[in-house]
Amino acid sequence: MQRSRVATIAKTLLAAWFAVAQGCSDAPAPACSPAARAGDATTEAISALLERVKEADKLGAIIFAAEQDGAPILRTALGESTPGVPATTDLHFRIGGVGWQYLTTVLLRMVEQKQLALTDPASRWYPSYPYADRATVRMLAASSAGFGDYITPVAFTDEVGADPLRLWTADDLLVFSVAPYQEPQFTDPGQNWAYSHTDFVVLGAILEQVSGEDYAALLQDLILDPLGLRDTRFQLDAAPQQPVLHTLTEDTFEDSTYWNPSFVSWAALTSNVCDLSTWTRAFGTGTLLSPATRSEVTAPVNVGLGGNTAQRYFGLGTLIYPPWIVQRASYWGMYTTAAYDPTTGISLAATVSLSPDSPAGISPADEIVFAISKLLTPDHPISN
Repeated sequence: MQRSRVATIAKTLLAAWFAVAQGCSDAPAPACSPAARAGDATTEAISALLERVKEADKLGAIIFAAEQDGAPILRTALGESTPGVPATTDLHFRIGGVGWQYLTTVLLRMVEQKQLALTDPASRWYPSYPYADRATVRMLAASSAGFGDYITPVAFTDEVGADPLRLWTADDLLVFSVAPYQEPQFTDPGQNWAYSHTDFVVLGAILEQVSGEDYAALLQDLILDPLGLRDTRFQLDAAPQQPVLHTLTEDTFEDSTYWNPSFVSWAALTSNVCDLSTWTRAFGTGTLLSPATRSEVTAPVNVGLGGNTAQRYFGLGTLIYPPWIVQRASYWGMYTTAAYDPTTGISLAATVSLSPDSPAGISPADEIVFAISKLLTPDHPISN
């Protein structure tokens, strides 16, 4: 793999062809079907905006859903998954950083079950990790432990690029978070903030150690089954859920659909737009949590640290643009953004794939969700 491509992997994280099966005419409709609120001028405006963004950014496909209190405003797909194969609303895709919301919820449910406490030091499970004695479980979820981000060393991105089908374990990733590859980003956890994938990798590994269960089982028991999410799964292999939205890398436009996403660790989740909408609403309302625990998610403890402000800050596993609760992902040419407004019950979810004509440096899923928030909540849109 060329150096330019592996560099793109690092930047965007810091940021088997499949055709949709053609069934017979009387085949049942997919569970995640297109939907629109009838006779709604706002729906028409959203559709027009999606078309404009697709054309301006030369996108391969857009899959989008807007809901209010779980009722569809618009659910639609534009473009093609592969040449000649239309994108559809039932296609699955990687959701990347949205997985930190899942991870945080698993943590908080285990805290409610008294399996561990947010104040527990990370050194209880990682006694030799630098400064782990000063980092709490809560700091890991808030990305304020400041452990060196394993994504950043060139040695790591070179290895990912050399074998995109490799299965990465948490221990494999943590090797690149310490010397000789790098030093921790800061030495006083909780007193600064910097986004670090390593914080979340350590957190998920702790949850496995505490529970004695694989993360996939924790996820199934504590989130997927209670919410009935049948199209979301934890994927540590090169076999994505079918049917799947194809993705092309940002720089060389190679098909990355069947590459192994395990290098993003516990964020290696796939879903479809219906499950993602359900999840976004459940996370935003704290459906699975008690009121007291739910408040931890949006607590502004990072405000004033590392660029976090009252208008935009990192809570637990998620971004907060008050009142909006937002999360995003972008890697290997996949862009996904999800947002929930607790004041109106509106949830937005968009995933986007590129075409060989797409310009560099775009953030199309953010562009879509942020612009549509202006249409639906003009008095308090998501602000850049």
